[in-house]
Amino acid sequence: MINLMGYVFLIVLGLMQAGFAFAQEPIKVNLADHAFEDERWEDAIDEYLNLLSDDTLNGVYWLRIAQAQRELGVYIEALDTLERARVAQGPEAMLELERARNLVALDRIEEGFMALQAADDAELRSISILDDSEEFRNIRSDDRFQRFYRSVRTRIYPCEAMAPTYNFDFWIGTWDVRLANGSLVGQNTISKQDGGCTIIEKWEGGGGSTGSSTSFYVPSRDQWRQVWVGSGGTLIDIAGEVVDGSMRMEGTIEYVGLINSVVALRGSWTVLPDGRVRQLFEEFEIGTNTWQTWFDGYYELADRP
Repeated sequence: MINLMGYVFLIVLGLMQAGFAFAQEPIKVNLADHAFEDERWEDAIDEYLNLLSDDTLNGVYWLRIAQAQRELGVYIEALDTLERARVAQGPEAMLELERARNLVALDRIEEGFMALQAADDAELRSISILDDSEEFRNIRSDDRFQRFYRSVRTRIYPCEAMAPTYNFDFWIGTWDVRLANGSLVGQNTISKQDGGCTIIEKWEGGGGSTGSSTSFYVPSRDQWRQVWVGSGGTLIDIAGEVVDGSMRMEGTIEYVGLINSVVALRGSWTVLPDGRVRQLFEEFEIGTNTWQTWFDGYYELADRP
C-alpha cells in the first residue's frame, strides 16, 4: 500500500510539474507580444529571439522582428530578417508588404512596387496598413499604387465593386418622417455598413416605439432583401428590386402573439422631385381581397450621411 501511494504521489507530482511548465509558455509568449503591442521595439526583438531559440522555424516570430526593426529604422536588417521569415514559411502576403515598406523607405521604389504586386498576388487582405503607413506617403498618388489599393480593397470589401449594392443608397441619412398631412411621426437613421454590404435602419417613433431593419443585396437572386423587427412585435421579411426608379419589395409581415398573423406585405421607396423619399407599405386584406395602406411616410432629410 505504501509503495502504491508513493507511486501515485510521484505521478501527481510529475503532472503538476508538467502543468507548471506548460503554464509558463504562454507567459513567455506574452512578453514578446506585449512588448510588440506596447511598441517597445528593442524589447520585442529580444523576446522574439528568445522564443526562436526553441522554435527557429516560426515565420511569424521572424516577421514580428522584421516589423520591429523597420520601426527602428534599420531597413536593411529588416529585409534580411524577412528572408529568414520566408525560409520559415511566414505569411507570404504580409512578408511582401513588409518588404515593400522597407524598400520604399530605402528609396528603392521600383523594387517596392514589385513587392506590392507580389503581396497582391498572394491575396493581401490588410487595408489599414496601406492607409496609414508613412512609408507609402509619397507613392499613394501613383497609378500603380492606386490599382494595387483598389485590388486589395475589392478583396476585403467585395460589395463595393458590385453596382446593385448602390441601388438603395438614396435612403441613407437621418430623416424626419412625416405623414401626408405633415405630422411628424418619428425619426429614421439609415446607414451603410459592413463594407457596403448592408443598409441598417434604426427607427425611433414619436410615441416611443422602436425598430430596426437590415437590407442587403443577394447576388444569386439579383434581389434586395429586408428583414425588420419592431418593438410592437412586427416581423417583416420582404425582397425585391428597383422597378421604374423605385425600390419595390414583397413578402410577409408577422404579428407576434396573434393567431393567423402572417399576411402578405409589399413596400416601395421612391425619391420624390423635391428630394424627399416616400415609403409606402401595403398589407393584403384577405377579407376584402384588396391591398390596404399599412404605412405611408414621407422622409425629409435632417442630416446628410
